[in-house]
Amino acid sequence: MRISCKLMIIVVLTMFEISLTLWSMFEISKGAKFHQLNSLHLKYSAEFFVAVSELSDADQVDTVSLRELIINVRNQPTECLAKVNLLNKFIMRQIGTLHAVDLCEKDIRDANQALSLLTQFEQEQLSKSALISELKFSAQTFKLNSTLFEKPITDTVAFVMRTMIPLVITISVFNIIFITLMSRNISNSIKGTIAMLESGSPAERLETNIQEKVSGELKTLLEVAKKRLTQELLMTEVNSKLESLVEQRTLSLTRANDELAQFAYRASHDLKGPLSSTKRLCEFILQDIQAGDLKNASSDVAKIQKQMKKLEDLVMSILALSNTECDDKLTQIDWLSILNDIRDRSPEINENKDVQFEQTVNASTDTVGHRIRITQILENLISNAIKYRDPAEAKSIVKINISEQANTFTLVVEDNGLGIPVAHTDEIFHMFKRFHPRVSSGSGLGLAIVKKHVDYLKGVILVNHLDKGTAFTVTLPKGSISETS
Repeated sequence: MRISCKLMIIVVLTMFEISLTLWSMFEISKGAKFHQLNSLHLKYSAEFFVAVSELSDADQVDTVSLRELIINVRNQPTECLAKVNLLNKFIMRQIGTLHAVDLCEKDIRDANQALSLLTQFEQEQLSKSALISELKFSAQTFKLNSTLFEKPITDTVAFVMRTMIPLVITISVFNIIFITLMSRNISNSIKGTIAMLESGSPAERLETNIQEKVSGELKTLLEVAKKRLTQELLMTEVNSKLESLVEQRTLSLTRANDELAQFAYRASHDLKGPLSSTKRLCEFILQDIQAGDLKNASSDVAKIQKQMKKLEDLVMSILALSNTECDDKLTQIDWLSILNDIRDRSPEINENKDVQFEQTVNASTDTVGHRIRITQILENLISNAIKYRDPAEAKSIVKINISEQANTFTLVVEDNGLGIPVAHTDEIFHMFKRFHPRVSSGSGLGLAIVKKHVDYLKGVILVNHLDKGTAFTVTLPKGSISETS
């Protein structure tokens, strides 16, 4: 027999034993409850009898108290009937005690009749003497019902105890013996299999013994274990080769998650500022229009335009940062053309006429590569150089030097602006970092965008703190300019 079948038989027998034991305990406790209810019935019947006996000397009949006592008497047989189920009635019918149920029903009818007598008296349809006579008869009937109810309930409980307790004991003993035999059989099978595995027999002989001497779940278990062990050995070999890769990917994902969380927080914070300001300004405009003050309304509209421009710049910077993860087409790289395009479309350059550009290009123009990425690198570095110019300087000087070496291109953007505090060197390429917020309200993403593009092109960017201003040096391998990473 399979181990699972043996265990199932044990479970079924155990469940049957527990169920029968619980049912027996429940029925015995139910019998005790019936005795308790009958005692209460007898108590309330006696109280009712005393109350009726005192009516002859009383000037008035307290129907409220009498009604309460009758209801108390009626509650006991009502609760008894609620606890009797079909199985109880079947057993009581077989042992001849079913008339206890009839007594409960009769007792309820007698109580209802007594209540009816009180109602007739209250409606002056029954005299006091007649009421007392009838109630005395009801009180005697209640007492008689209690006396007659006691014996069938006692006989029923005794039958349950005489029948169920020996039956439960018998089944328990049988269950213990059967469980012991089954447990010993299962234990011997397991011990035999363990001894076979520890015997040190050759693999072929061991497999033959398993096929001949082991059956059921143990045989299936050994076959599955063998298959699993083979797979585990293969997986161990594969895992050893993948561990370093998994560690690298985990570290990369952790850094990416941290960066994404920081980006989401700062972006939402910076996006909320212009929107909140615009909301307040709209409220001011509405108030000014209602007051007829068009001058202030126009001024607030101009402020809204300024906030929207700030919001637009931030959104464009965020889009530019997200685009650093996307590849772009390979096109001709003309360094002078790139610089001219940047100067033509840059609002910072066009709005600051006192900016002096000095650009030197010593690089070939026949290179094919990622023009958009190189353009954004130069554009953001030049834009920052102008944004953070030193107000104390009469001229803002931006020097751009592009040179070509054997295997690299070097891009240098130098300015005489406010510079970057040396203490914040490690934070230069972090997102949303603004080191001179009073001078410019930029998005704080420019240098982060530059770093993304430089990393994509497998280049290096260095920062040199000058006595006056800052110099950024970008070194890009020639191969990375024309290849995706």
